[in-house]
Order: sequence, then C-alpha cells, then structure tokens
Amino acid sequence: MNLMIFLDRSRRADEYPWLEWKVRLFVIASVLAVGGMVMDEGWIIILAIVALAAGFLLRFMPGGQGVREEEEEDL
Repeated sequence: MNLMIFLDRSRRADEYPWLEWKVRLFVIASVLAVGGMVMDEGWIIILAIVALAAGFLLRFMPGGQGVREEEEEDL
C-alpha cells in the first residue's frame, strides 16, 4: 500500500502556527513517558498520553492545517 497519498505537500513549516507547540508537547510527553516507565509509575505515563493527545488536538485549532489562502496575483 502506498502511503504517499496521505502526505500533503501544500503544507509548509513556515506557515504552520502550531508547529512549535506540537514539538514542545511531543518532547514533554516523551520525557514523561520514559520517566514513567523507568520509575514504574502509571500516572506519569497517563500524563504523557494526555500531552500527546493535546498535541494531536492542536491540528484542529484554527490554522492547524498549515495552509494559507493564496492572494490573487496581478500578472
């Protein structure tokens, strides 16, 4: 199965307003998940899952698709 059909090449990182927050949440969640596994604490792992879910939900915020309406150019 070719997964290339799911890639959206019209999205650019410089036009994506929530990218920094998604990266921050991913880093926080990964540190929490590893820490929770090392310390064998389930509640820390749950916090990591909540942080990952928050990063996923940022996709649905206004401007979360990362596309900007193109203005008409004069030729």
